[in-house]
Amino acid sequence: MADRSRKSLGYYWKLGVFLWLGLNLAGCNLPTPKIPTPIPSGAIPTIIALTLQAENSTFQETSTSPQPSETHISPVPNPLPSPTANFIETATPDPNLTLPLAITPPSIEPVSQAIIQFHSPGPLSKVTSPFTVYAYLKPGKGGQVEITLYGEDWRVLVRQIKPLPYTNRQGFATLYVSIPFEIPGTAEAAWLSLAVMDEFGRTTAVNSVPLILLSIGQSDIILPADNLSPIVIQQPLPLTLIQGRSVIASGLARLGGDTYLMLELITQDGRIVGKRVTDVQPVEGSGMGSFTVDLPYEVAEVTPALLVVWQGKGSIANVIYLSSVEVLLSP
Repeated sequence: MADRSRKSLGYYWKLGVFLWLGLNLAGCNLPTPKIPTPIPSGAIPTIIALTLQAENSTFQETSTSPQPSETHISPVPNPLPSPTANFIETATPDPNLTLPLAITPPSIEPVSQAIIQFHSPGPLSKVTSPFTVYAYLKPGKGGQVEITLYGEDWRVLVRQIKPLPYTNRQGFATLYVSIPFEIPGTAEAAWLSLAVMDEFGRTTAVNSVPLILLSIGQSDIILPADNLSPIVIQQPLPLTLIQGRSVIASGLARLGGDTYLMLELITQDGRIVGKRVTDVQPVEGSGMGSFTVDLPYEVAEVTPALLVVWQGKGSIANVIYLSSVEVLLSP
């Protein structure tokens, strides 16, 4: 019994040694497992955030896959409105609708250069006798200019008529002329006027400048501030055919004279076929006023006529500014 136990023990001991040797030999061929490098604790939140962002981008690309030929632009969400903002729905304006003329503020269109332009002397210059007039003007078909110096009571101190045969391509000529005068006192207010006529003797333009005449002392010449037209006829246009026995005339006038204008329709033979007086309405913020008048006329056939608009000083007869336009009148 003891021998059998010793044999069994020896058997099991040999078997254990054999198994131990087999396991050691097999373990020499097994690969050594790699142990991951531990992540620092401070970098863990950053890795988690990047992982979530990558998963979110993958989800958006999977859910909204664009076509290969299109460029996909992710929409930018609109910012939320302020709690105090008020949103008012407005209708789309209709281009066919316009504001009434009554609520449109008046505007002054650009004024053209005057047909008669004073370069010297300018307004309120003090002059002694004789003084030189330097002007640039368009003499028209009459080819001459009338120079008149009026005293303070509108008596004629000097009147000259000068031919202007030489003009440039625009029809303008330069005027140099010496004006002598005599006054009874030491000083006197005056107006220097230049006028041009057409081939029928009708006055087509007048421009004037106020002066102070001195019998003693020295001249003090002031240059003009501008050379804009003192009266602008905006309607009717030149050579317009007028029908209906009435002309609608409108335009602008300088506020240097009286607040009324005289309008006349004069035929080539000198007949006045229409006449009317109108007021000048000042336009705020400018040195011009506006006028609009319905001017009736009487003709028996189509008749060329000159629409003349002038402004006086103290009287309609004391013309300081005048403009004109040729029209055709029809019954």
